[in-house]
Amino acid sequence: MKPYLLRAIKIFCFVLLVAVCVGFLQEYVLCHADHNRERLKGFYQEDKDSLDVVYMGASDVYSDVAPGYAYRRDGITSYIFATQANSILNYKSQLKNVLSRQKDAIIVVELNGALYDTDEDMVKEANLRNYGDNVPLDAIKLGWIAQNVPENKLEYLFPIMKYHSVWSTLEDEQNMRDTVITDQKRGYDYLKGILNWTLSFQSPEPSLNSKLAANAEKRQPLCPGQEEELRNLLEFCRREGMKNIVFARFPHIVTEKTYDRYERSNTIGDIVEEYGFEYLNLERDYAKLGLDETKDFYNLDHLNYKGQQKLTAYLVDYLKQNYGLEAHTLNGAQKYEWKKAADYYDAYCSYSQSLMDNNEAVELYEENGLIEKLEEHLPTEAASSDTNQ
Repeated sequence: MKPYLLRAIKIFCFVLLVAVCVGFLQEYVLCHADHNRERLKGFYQEDKDSLDVVYMGASDVYSDVAPGYAYRRDGITSYIFATQANSILNYKSQLKNVLSRQKDAIIVVELNGALYDTDEDMVKEANLRNYGDNVPLDAIKLGWIAQNVPENKLEYLFPIMKYHSVWSTLEDEQNMRDTVITDQKRGYDYLKGILNWTLSFQSPEPSLNSKLAANAEKRQPLCPGQEEELRNLLEFCRREGMKNIVFARFPHIVTEKTYDRYERSNTIGDIVEEYGFEYLNLERDYAKLGLDETKDFYNLDHLNYKGQQKLTAYLVDYLKQNYGLEAHTLNGAQKYEWKKAADYYDAYCSYSQSLMDNNEAVELYEENGLIEKLEEHLPTEAASSDTNQ
């Protein structure tokens, strides 16, 4: 073999080895491991074109809907593609992510990410990284980095540059790293992205929710940058001819302090309808969901598991009646996966109630320690089936 060819092969092998090592460290070691990572990685484990519904948004989504409950009740498969403090700056790329895997799903987009008080909130690094650090490096991510990341673009392209010095704190997040790996070995997440607190919250401030429907005409302008990004998202949807998408505002307890946000959400409704799409204002009309403000929330902005079931049932019924939602035909492996998701969600509710009965306020999301506790609450048949797999 000619010397220059041998040298080229050696260089190629070295570069490949470095790339593999960097990729492994970036994916499993030198990264920020939390519930956002677990949730987004889990989305990519779902079989392509196997989901009936995908919910997009921020914490309003991952606290307020329950895929396991939807499957138990209606046989509907769904997943939560949402990140903490999500920014409208991310939404168009996130929609592309969803369409790349689940093009036939009905997509419900909760638009809290366009309601921040300032445009500076829209570009906060944490709000961007909760999404950007946890999706594959592909054309969608490259476009998002080029268009939406204001600085340090290389750190988003190669997150290891951001997290290369976290060796001393690896132990703090090791449970979540192990959880991501466990989910990948299993091939799916049990809880499909939910996060909740074991609380029945009662607002210390008067609720204005009973007056919202009568003030449906009230408006406040969005921040300019957020309105621009919302319009970019809606223009993309219109250009793509999307018929399987609905935009929404999920329920909140509205008080004097958050009333301006309610008026901005009404403005969002006008903009959404301007582009020919439907806007479900479930904050303004949430009486039809049967929510109890003293029992169904864990804080002003998020439902507990009881309210979560009510909203999930309402959305499934609404999508059936208005968007032709039907359950996919599943193969044997998929049926097994979704039965386990329903079983573990039932256990999640049972465990949550036991903590609430003891006045223990705990944040619960999928991680190995919680899964072990849920197994104590599984029906005997379900626990035995899981053990034998």
